[in-house]
Amino acid sequence: MLQLAVGLLGLIVSVKGRARGVSGLMVAAFAVMLVTTVMSIVWQFVALNVPDWSESGDLSIDAIRSIYLAVALVFDSASLLSWLLVAVAVVKSGRSSRQQQGFAPQAGYPMAAQPGYPAAQPGYAQPGQPDQTPPNPPAQQPPS
Repeated sequence: MLQLAVGLLGLIVSVKGRARGVSGLMVAAFAVMLVTTVMSIVWQFVALNVPDWSESGDLSIDAIRSIYLAVALVFDSASLLSWLLVAVAVVKSGRSSRQQQGFAPQAGYPMAAQPGYPAAQPGYAQPGQPDQTPPNPPAQQPPS
């Protein structure tokens, strides 16, 4: 049940975070995790009937073992896929942030204005920046 809650919460947060750059791989990972968890819960209820299957003679013990093996392989493969998607999404997000750092403006150069804000004017201090106004030239005195 904890994994169901984590998967649902992770899916909601990652879908809402898509606007902020959360990878689609992360959304897919949480979706796979959520589907696998729901299927696992359903399987646990279906597996409660195993004694009835063996008593009715419809399935032998070897057939039941084969069913359990097949279900375990499917669930483990889906779980592995979800964790692999998480790992790829994390590596991919780390790589893109490092690439963005390479294109950051150098210190001391004015940055471009952000949409909705006026461009910085030379000579006026911006919030958080030291005043870069050039010193006033000495006043010239008229000749006497």
